[in-house]
Amino acid sequence: MLELPSSCRVDKFIPKKTFYEKVNISNTLKQEFIDKLEKITWKYKIDENTINISKTVDVEEIEVFELILKEKYDAKNLIRTITKEIPYQILFILKYNNEFRYAIKFKEDIILKNWNEDIKINLLGYNLKNIYEYIIKQVANLNENDKNIEMQLEKKNKIVEIKKQIEKLYSRMQKEKQFNIKVEINKKITELKKELDNLNE
Repeated sequence: MLELPSSCRVDKFIPKKTFYEKVNISNTLKQEFIDKLEKITWKYKIDENTINISKTVDVEEIEVFELILKEKYDAKNLIRTITKEIPYQILFILKYNNEFRYAIKFKEDIILKNWNEDIKINLLGYNLKNIYEYIIKQVANLNENDKNIEMQLEKKNKIVEIKKQIEKLYSRMQKEKQFNIKVEINKKITELKKELDNLNE
């Protein structure tokens, strides 16, 4: 699990109602906070004072929040709500029993690490924006040397989408009884596989 220098430690409990007692939150979302979230803890604060690295216009500080869940799920709605109310970048640690998962919001996307896959945060960046981008790459499993995060994420999402399409077409082809339709489906699968190979180069 993630361990940061003691200078960054906060360990402050944040009441759930801080977020769900907002006028603009739907009853469904409020219920999700109540039914699916046990506890929110502000674990760490990474800023100029805690690690002596300069802030930028885009990234003034980075928070680390721990969400203790009552069930194992991605908690995207909760993450979106919390990030709307806090004006800083936040790395989330989702915990359910003895399992954990990292999540971070980048623009409008919620990026999720696989369950129980750890990350390391390099605090030797040139500035806080560099550290934030490094964290995103860790959570999203991106190439650390490639500076264009947006393009990498777009490519990764495209690969996931094509793989889903291929799986659906395989499933459809297995159920199909007409030979000519099977041939057409297989042709589409071949085209998608070529597109996938090009993206993976």
